[in-house]
Amino acid sequence: MPTPINLCLVGTNNFAGSHLGSIRTVEAEGLAKQVAAVIRRPEVYADQVAEFQTRGITVYNSYEEMLQAEQGRTHLVCLPASIPTHAETTIAALEAGYDVLLEKPPAPVIQQIDAMIETEQRTGHFCCVGFQNQSKCTTRALKQAIGAGKLGEIQRINVMAEWIRPDSYYERNAWAGKIMFEGKYCLDGPTCNALAHYLFNALYWADPTWGQAAIPTAVRGELYHAHPIDSVDTSAIAVQTNTGVDITYVTTLAGWTTRGPLSRIIGTKGTCDWAISGDATITYADGSQEILVDDGTREHDEVFRNCIRFMQGEAEELNCPLAMTRPYVLALNGAWESSGGPHGVPAEFVTREPKDDSIFTGLNSIPELLDEAYTTGKLFSEVGTPWAVPSEWFDVTGYHEFAMTFPGYG
Repeated sequence: MPTPINLCLVGTNNFAGSHLGSIRTVEAEGLAKQVAAVIRRPEVYADQVAEFQTRGITVYNSYEEMLQAEQGRTHLVCLPASIPTHAETTIAALEAGYDVLLEKPPAPVIQQIDAMIETEQRTGHFCCVGFQNQSKCTTRALKQAIGAGKLGEIQRINVMAEWIRPDSYYERNAWAGKIMFEGKYCLDGPTCNALAHYLFNALYWADPTWGQAAIPTAVRGELYHAHPIDSVDTSAIAVQTNTGVDITYVTTLAGWTTRGPLSRIIGTKGTCDWAISGDATITYADGSQEILVDDGTREHDEVFRNCIRFMQGEAEELNCPLAMTRPYVLALNGAWESSGGPHGVPAEFVTREPKDDSIFTGLNSIPELLDEAYTTGKLFSEVGTPWAVPSEWFDVTGYHEFAMTFPGYG
């Protein structure tokens, strides 16, 4: 049995809970041991501090102090950090001699992920990204089927999700719903946070080569908000790729029900319908079907298992290495450049009303608009949406810096 990997969890709030659950799972399996934690506000999380200390876990109030003190003892830093700090915290850990498991998205802007990749290469340490679908059995089986040519040449991939997020969602932390936070890019929204996986999945499947994602060449973005936020809650994005696959991604956090994410992968020999949970179904041109069975394994845990086994020499590759996610950041930035930032949806097309101790926000007629866009592979402006703002294609070849400014946003 390989020696367990010593790790540190940075943070306790929000998605840190998911990381902690996975850490307890891999500890029970003998793969890892949590030896340290960073809790910047111990007075707020006194119960968590006490629990960690009871377990013999060293608790630090300073990330920088932990990086210095844990050298030689801790090997993996788990970062369910705030989006604006992903780049700086990852780079600091890599330069201090640690490997990193970073929650998605890897970074909001292209120059940051490029700096992170350069640091990996320079230090010899790695960062794996918590795009957990790349550790999901159906996602990986579909990638293998595409690589084997079972669907023929992939022509188009459509993605759709309708989710509900009340005002309380944007009150959970200080950067939620922000374009900028404390002078740093955030770009919070479905594409840069909750539904980021599904744009990345489309890029992942758009390249038949194992371990690679298709590279965007041009992007059209339509970004909107119905909630009273700075940033985006509704996105329609079209991507042209270097593999010739066209991608359409339409999502909202101002829905009336929870549907999806759904993905449809269309090839010359067949079509696959994939959903966030359950089996994936390939329908071939002759009408026959193949089911890619979901084995029920929790993919969040698989991210940790894969990362740790890679460190132990038991896994040949990381399921989601940092460099593979660069095309996602490129598509994200291209969408913002194309849209020119988020457009507010006029109040006449939005319903806001009290619900469950918060305020519900729903875009009127969004279920029908999403269905038509998903079925046809079109953007909101192309399916008769009255509040849509058409955009132009933005060329992202050779794109290396996101430098948009947003006067009045902090």
